[in-house]
Amino acid sequence: MAAGRQVTPPSAARSFSLRGSLVALVGLCVLPVAAAALLLVYLDYQQGWERLRQDTVLGARHRAAVLDRELASVISGMKALATAPELTADDLAAWQQRASAAASTQNVDNYVLTDREGRQRVNTLRPFGTPLPTTGTPPQLANVFDHGWTVVTDLFIGPVTRQPVMAIGVPVVQGGTVRYSLNTGITPRRVQALLDAEQLPEGWVAAVLDSQGTILARTREPERYVGQRAVPEVLAHIASGREDSIETTTVDGVPVVSSFSRSTVSDWSVAVGAPRSVLERQLVWWVTTAAAGVFAVAIAGSWLALVIARRVTGAVQGLNIAARGLVEGGPFTLPSLQLQEAESVGQALLQASETLQRTRHAAQHDPLTGLSNRALFAELLSRQMAGSTRRGSRFALLMLDLDDLKRINDDKGHAAGDAALRATARRILHTLRAADAAARLGGDEFAVLLEGADEIQAKATALRLMEALAEPDGEYPEPLGASVGIALWPEAGRDATALMNAADAALYAAKRGGKGRLILAPDLSP
Repeated sequence: MAAGRQVTPPSAARSFSLRGSLVALVGLCVLPVAAAALLLVYLDYQQGWERLRQDTVLGARHRAAVLDRELASVISGMKALATAPELTADDLAAWQQRASAAASTQNVDNYVLTDREGRQRVNTLRPFGTPLPTTGTPPQLANVFDHGWTVVTDLFIGPVTRQPVMAIGVPVVQGGTVRYSLNTGITPRRVQALLDAEQLPEGWVAAVLDSQGTILARTREPERYVGQRAVPEVLAHIASGREDSIETTTVDGVPVVSSFSRSTVSDWSVAVGAPRSVLERQLVWWVTTAAAGVFAVAIAGSWLALVIARRVTGAVQGLNIAARGLVEGGPFTLPSLQLQEAESVGQALLQASETLQRTRHAAQHDPLTGLSNRALFAELLSRQMAGSTRRGSRFALLMLDLDDLKRINDDKGHAAGDAALRATARRILHTLRAADAAARLGGDEFAVLLEGADEIQAKATALRLMEALAEPDGEYPEPLGASVGIALWPEAGRDATALMNAADAALYAAKRGGKGRLILAPDLSP
C-alpha cells in the first residue's frame, strides 16, 4: 500500500498578468481552434472505433446465437433418438432405419452409434452389418461415457468419409449406465451455410473456431482456410476464454477489429472482424477537413485574441481541476496557469491538498506499521466484494496473528514488540502481489486480501507469508511465527461481517491447534 498520496507542484513557467496579457493582444486564434479540431477528430475517431467494436460484438453474439439454436435443435433431436424403443430392445437394425429417416429431417450428415471402446456399431452412411471402423472416434467423445455429458467435438477426420467433420455425442442410458454414445456428424459446409445466411457489410469477415482455434467455417475463401489454425493473437484470445474485442490481422493479412462470442452449447467461438481501413479513411477525411479549417482561421487574422482567451480559460480550468481534486481527495497536478493572479490561488489549493492527504492518510493507516487500519480495510473489503461480484471472480481473506508477541513484549520490552510488528508488516508486503492488500487490525492481528485467489492459491500464499515471517531482517533479526485463518469468498460468507467472522473463527481454531498453523474456514454460505 502507498505511504501517502503525493501532490505534484506546478512546473516553473513565466507568469503573465491578466491586464498585461489583454494589452498585448497581438496573437492569432489558430492554436485553440486547431486544438479543438484535433480533439473533435480524436473524439470522432474514438466514437467510430467504439461503434465499430460494438457492431462486431453484436454481430458475433448474433451469429453465436444462431449457431447455438442450430446445435440445440440437433441435440434435442438426438436425445429423442437416444430413447427410441429399438435401442431399448437392442434391435440395432431397426434403430438404424429410424436413424436414417431422422437424419433426412435434421441438419446433420449421419448418425453413428459407438460403444465405450470407440467402436462403431451403427453408421447410417453404411448398410447395417457392413464392417465399420473400430478406431478414429475423437477422444472428446469419451466424456459421454465418463461423465454422461453431451459433447460437441473439435474438427477431426471422419474414419468413414475421410473428410473433415465435427461430431455431437449424447449418452444412451440403459439400466442406469451409459451403454452407447449416439453421435452425429456435422460437416463444415453446414456450419458455413449458417454463416452465409447472415449478410455482413462489405469487407467484413466472420468465422467459427473450435476450442483449439481451428477454423470450422469462414465467410471469405472458406475452401482455402477451413481446417487451418487462426493467427496467434486469436489463438491466445480463444485460450483465455474472454469475450471482448482486439485489433489483429486475419489469416489472409487484413488488419481488422475483431470481436468474439463463445457458444453456450459447445466450446466453439464465433469471430466477426471489421477492416480497420474503414476508420482510417474516416480519419484521413477528418484530418484534411480540420487542417483546411485551421488554415482559414489563420488567414482571418484573429488568433491573438484567442491566444489570450486560451490563457485565461486554461488558468480557470486548471483551478477548477485542482478544486475538484481537492474536493475528491485525490492527487492532482496543478498545470502552469501563466497568470500571476491565478498562481497564488493554485498554491493555496496545493497546500490544502497536501494537508488533506496527510490527514486522510493518518486516519486510514496504522501509525506503527504504515499498513491500512481497520476502517480502511473494511472499505477495501467492500470494494473487493463489489468488484468480484461484477466480474464473477473470487478472492480470499487471510487473518494472521503473531504467536509470540506477548512473550517478546514481556522478555524484551514493548520497543522490541513494536519492532516485531513493523517487521511483520514489511515481510507481509514483500510477499504479496501489487493487487493484494494488507492491514493491521489491532494488536498483533493482521489481515490480507488476495484478489482472484482460490483455495489452493490462498493456502500457498499463507504458507509463503509464514515462511517470510520466519526470515529475519535488519531491524528485527529474529524469526516470527504466526497462525493463519483463511476464508474464501463467496463460500465462507457473502457479506463482509460473515466473511470476517469466518476468517476469525478459522484463525482461532488454528491458534487452538498450536503455533504456526493455518486453517480454512468451512463453507458458511447460504
